[in-house]
Amino acid sequence: MRSLELIYKAIDEINAQNPDAPPVSKSPDTLLLDAKGGVDSLTLVNLVVAIEQVVFDETGKSIALADESIFTSAENPFQSVGSLASYLDNLTAAA
Repeated sequence: MRSLELIYKAIDEINAQNPDAPPVSKSPDTLLLDAKGGVDSLTLVNLVVAIEQVVFDETGKSIALADESIFTSAENPFQSVGSLASYLDNLTAAA
């Protein structure tokens, strides 16, 4: 899954930028925004920006991960790294 590789690259960047913060794990099961746990809001925002930049750098496609469609979606695409990768697959296919 190409999207997962792009997300992992963005996670590496976020972890390098914030060495004092708890690292974000590179696993599809890593919780991001979930009632059971996840990352703090600043880390999530930084991750979203990093993913958008990595996608642009690697593919030349400009995407917006946080748009109105996530609020009407039946499932939260930001629940985990795996759900975000599936959402990113759909976005990059449409872009």
